[in-house]
Amino acid sequence: MLLIDTSVWIGVFRDRTGQVRQKLETLIDDRDIFLVRFTQLELLQGSLNEKEWMLLSTYLKTQD
Repeated sequence: MLLIDTSVWIGVFRDRTGQVRQKLETLIDDRDIFLVRFTQLELLQGSLNEKEWMLLSTYLKTQD
């Protein structure tokens, strides 16, 4: 199980090339990811507007 820091998730969401996501997927391999509530809140805090907040909030609700 992996606990991934907020700064890594921010890099994944900001990367338009998909390279950061691919690298993270390689590192994760088939291991489970643990997404703590504090990380979710930090990500939501970085939303630029209400539309982005709603999109991210909806996605995060589907995560364990």
